[in-house]
Amino acid sequence: MHYSVQFFTWTPKLGVHQVGTVVEIDAVNAKLAATGLLGLRLDETGTAKKLAVRVWSAPDDSKADCACFYYH
Repeated sequence: MHYSVQFFTWTPKLGVHQVGTVVEIDAVNAKLAATGLLGLRLDETGTAKKLAVRVWSAPDDSKADCACFYYH
């Protein structure tokens, strides 16, 4: 399936900021789309390292049906 992946970072002082541009990738599922790009461990919960990713299916440009993961 084809996915769009968008990376974010955040700090208490500056808030949330997009990192780079949206990346297009083919993967079996949303989680593999996110891990395939950076090769970092991620999960839906827990303490994150201030890097997150939003993944959505290419036809859903409204990003209404997206998955969010946090890198650990």
